[in-house]
Amino acid sequence: MKVCVLGAGVVGLTSAWWLAEAGHRVTLVDRHPCPGAEASAANGAQLSYAFVAPFASPAMLRKLPGMLLGGEDAIRVAPDPELIAWGLRFLRVCASGEVGRTTAAQLALAALSRAELAQLLQAQPLDFGLRTAGKLVLYRKAGDFVEARPSPGAAVAQQVLTPAECLTLEPSLKIAPSALAGGIYTPSEQVGDCGAFCAQLFARLRRHSNVEIRMSTPIGRPIVKRGILTGIATDAGAIEADRFVLSLGAGSKAFARACGLTLPIYPVKGHSITIPGDALAHSVTDYSRKIVYAPLDGATRVAGFADFKGYDLTIEPARIATLEKAASATFDIAGKGENSPWAGLRPMTPDSRPLIGPSPLSGLYLNTGQGMLGWTLACGSARLLTDLIEGKEPLCPAEPFAVTRF
Repeated sequence: MKVCVLGAGVVGLTSAWWLAEAGHRVTLVDRHPCPGAEASAANGAQLSYAFVAPFASPAMLRKLPGMLLGGEDAIRVAPDPELIAWGLRFLRVCASGEVGRTTAAQLALAALSRAELAQLLQAQPLDFGLRTAGKLVLYRKAGDFVEARPSPGAAVAQQVLTPAECLTLEPSLKIAPSALAGGIYTPSEQVGDCGAFCAQLFARLRRHSNVEIRMSTPIGRPIVKRGILTGIATDAGAIEADRFVLSLGAGSKAFARACGLTLPIYPVKGHSITIPGDALAHSVTDYSRKIVYAPLDGATRVAGFADFKGYDLTIEPARIATLEKAASATFDIAGKGENSPWAGLRPMTPDSRPLIGPSPLSGLYLNTGQGMLGWTLACGSARLLTDLIEGKEPLCPAEPFAVTRF
């Protein structure tokens, strides 16, 4: 069948690839001239297959009053009507005991994503700095550290480290042992440059016999006939297809609204810098400060924050300064000259699970809402989407990601 994929971020690109490889004729459409131009461009670079717990939890519920009063620097909230509506659903999830269900579903999708990425790289040797660096999560507060200890039946091997052991594992750390409660180390976790992955997969898509590329093409109104989405309007004329896949990230909600649908997605803004030079041996997450550090080829990606402040993509100097200060204090790295500041909007659902599968509008499928795990879940999401479009038995449970849960 003919499938039109809306969006050329990492989720849209992988969707297009998996569908084309399955034999479908794919049209990939994006308003930007280059792929991966928004949330995929310079994200945290961590492929965190074992760390997929939802943002919404009873613990988060306890922190909300302080956040709303400005007491939590890593997470900032500026309420607007859209956020309030989203937030009411978020509050219900926090109190509903959904954490275990969401974590199990995300772990299954993450495992599928890792396996699918490995299969892709066997056929297409993409070079984006992928390596198994291991991930060290640092905890500065004893309470957080106690809650984070893995259960004896954890799906992957994890090591509980003392502050001294954290410093031995990652010698570049400049934190005093007295400032740490401990750490959790997961040797199997990976890192990779998502922007480079997008560019290289896009180059393969350009050469694919089943793919038509429409970049620099703003997506206009949906064309709906007899309750079925049959096309989209663009400045270069209508694009028709048998199926459409919505992968516009934070922009997915606006297109869905034009289709008469309300998607429970809100943009969560993050910032990053990329500091030249090799500094770290492992991927590191500073849990308390919500800042991640990823070793890339010849650079260190430093990313963080979760700002619920609407659709503003302005790079905020104060946020960049905080990342630079944290990098200097934590690893004694500050970069020389330009640190490539970036900001992006992650599309998040109230329960942190993406929306994958058919929408209420016939002809429109969803693959969006991966939030802060878009890079981690992209390949698995693409495989799950393709299976659902083809009516095949999916390789991981699909029901937890259905839009009907809302």
